[in-house]
Amino acid sequence: MKKSERLNQELIYLSDKKIFHLKELEDHFSISERTALRDITDLEQLGLSFYTQAGRQGGYHLTNNKLLTPIRFNTKEINAIFFALEAIKRFLLRLTVMNMVKLSRNYLKVYRIGYKNRLNFKIK
Repeated sequence: MKKSERLNQELIYLSDKKIFHLKELEDHFSISERTALRDITDLEQLGLSFYTQAGRQGGYHLTNNKLLTPIRFNTKEINAIFFALEAIKRFLLRLTVMNMVKLSRNYLKVYRIGYKNRLNFKIK
């Protein structure tokens, strides 16, 4: 079995597990311990997220069962994403400031009306 086929089969095998041990991979795929360790490193690079826990109840714990595919961007795409996010951030900041100005104007109008009413009430 080719390495790419084995890695694909390992992903399928691990997709319904929450915890697995190195020995399980060795036995199920008839591979050595060193090959299993290399495969785990390759699976992590492919997007399989897990953490290790030592001890009797230890092993490899999958953090989620969904495969995260790595996304690679070139420099132009990274710059486009960066500037788009900056534009959105500034737009939202501008909206926030505009809303604050509107709220303060409305508050001042209400305050002035209330102040005039109080003056009229005292005069009468």
